Amino acid sequence: MRTVFACLILIMGTIPASSQCNTFYQFEEGSAWEMDNYNAKGKLSGKTKQTIKSLTGNSTSFKASVNSVVFDAKGKEVMNTELDFDCEDGTVHVDMRNFVNEDQMKAFQSYELEFEGKNLEVPSNLSVGQSLDNGQMTLTASNSPIPMAMEVTVTNRKVVAKESVTTPAGTFECYKITSDLSITTKMAIKMTLDFSTAEWLAPKVAVVKSESYRKGKLQGYSVLTNTTK
Repeated sequence: MRTVFACLILIMGTIPASSQCNTFYQFEEGSAWEMDNYNAKGKLSGKTKQTIKSLTGNSTSFKASVNSVVFDAKGKEVMNTELDFDCEDGTVHVDMRNFVNEDQMKAFQSYELEFEGKNLEVPSNLSVGQSLDNGQMTLTASNSPIPMAMEVTVTNRKVVAKESVTTPAGTFECYKITSDLSITTKMAIKMTLDFSTAEWLAPKVAVVKSESYRKGKLQGYSVLTNTTK
């Protein structure tokens, strides 16, 4: 399983860096970034590449459309999704669809999908000990022959440390954020998977590393490998 926090590294250049809407998420239309995804044993399980397709806004707000493509370990495309991000008065709202991986989406890919909920918020200023707002999303397959829905919630978000992290993309001074993730699917039967997560955010590049755990055991992790402008 690839880690559920594999997809959030955004960069911007059309507005001077000193006047960006958010310290961590700085976007530039056409920019791309890549993360390698690993299983619990450290074996490469795939890669995620995201590209900013469109961007509108100014120094205090923006709206961005991001194409997210997931590849398996052999380089085959397994999921292609359009995600929405926006920033208002220094706070970025992260599309909750980031936290649903390709395995969990397979059952829904043949149907028209409806999304509703509250996206995650990342403020421009973080500090150790800070608590962050929760996020929630409900996904419903509107034309399925049987009722199909998925609910994703991210809770108990806390900034727990400030650490230096090194990845193939470089060394970054990061804030470590932990949270609890719950994914409930409702089809023929109801099934809930609970995870604990950690992600490391650096100014200008956002997430550079992430990990997911289930029942205290590592399930997978992702690291930033490349960014292009």
